[in-house]
Amino acid sequence: MVRTNVLRLGLLAAVLASAVALAPPRAAASAPAGRPSVKDSPGYVPLADPESASVRLGRRTNAPLVSKRFRGGAASLTELGRAVCWGLQHAQSDSLQKLCITDEEFRDVLWREFPQSRPATGLQWDDAWKIQYARLHAGVAHARRDFGGHWYQLVSVRADSVARYRNFTLHSSVTIVAKDDTGVTHEWKWLRAVVERKGRFKIYSTED
Repeated sequence: MVRTNVLRLGLLAAVLASAVALAPPRAAASAPAGRPSVKDSPGYVPLADPESASVRLGRRTNAPLVSKRFRGGAASLTELGRAVCWGLQHAQSDSLQKLCITDEEFRDVLWREFPQSRPATGLQWDDAWKIQYARLHAGVAHARRDFGGHWYQLVSVRADSVARYRNFTLHSSVTIVAKDDTGVTHEWKWLRAVVERKGRFKIYSTED
């Protein structure tokens, strides 16, 4: 049961990482009137969480500066969009997968800046990565299945939200607009977020 709960929290870490910095702070929820709360239990001691403010901020302010660079990816959002179109045109999941972040990039660059990585949560990067990788793999496979095999001309790429961290920038709510060989224009939202670091852009999150 404990392991299951950790994995569920890891899922939240992976899924919400791109949105947590963008969502407005919410007021703390209180227990409904008349319903017992663990906080009312005798001997209850609040969990020590000196970085609790990172949830509101959307990032850990004490994350270390790292030197690791991204491998592969693209030089801009537009170039990444073209690479996605090429991968779908040739129906090559491997080419699309190479545009995604790796486990080392997630561990060394991204994870340590997300609020979910602070010690008080008890979460480990590999718990979150298992879910993150599964979503990326499924998202790429489904995109190839649904759109692969057509010739595409990129029209535009846009991101509706941008969050800047110490070591990277996260572009969220991404839309790729492309026209296929039949003249039909597609607006793809399956690629949900792109991460940018030192002039390289990689796929961070997809719909699964």
